[in-house]
Amino acid sequence: MTTVNDTIRDGSCLCRSVRFTIKGEPFHYLVCHCDNCKKASGSAFMTNVWFKEEAFTITAGQDVLKRYQDTNTKTGKPLSRHFCSNCGSNLFLRISPDLPRSDVVIISNPAIDGGHVWKPRKESFPTERFSWIKHLEMKSKEKSKL
Repeated sequence: MTTVNDTIRDGSCLCRSVRFTIKGEPFHYLVCHCDNCKKASGSAFMTNVWFKEEAFTITAGQDVLKRYQDTNTKTGKPLSRHFCSNCGSNLFLRISPDLPRSDVVIISNPAIDGGHVWKPRKESFPTERFSWIKHLEMKSKEKSKL
């Protein structure tokens, strides 16, 4: 019998050169309004879905996957931003290995096939939200599974 935690979803960049799978459900999902996430996503905010490292597997495109080390973050914690060098799609972030939560992969929700079923639980840096974004409906924050 398959449970929700056994669900495997595929994900990819726009050109499908980089592909990955994730197993189970995210333990955290937030909308980030920081300038770096807005610039990286090319949008008004970035939707970040958090999974434990063991739930994430790159299945194709390791050779075209590139990384930008973002050291100028609002939190002061460096992030590795991973993207496809063919189409430029923002795919996922990793926290520096020497910091807490380095066992987490933060995936850009639009890169996940079927990721529309989840709803963000929290906003990060809401004071930096563009003025024309009036309200984002969020569920109340559930306890982290970390």
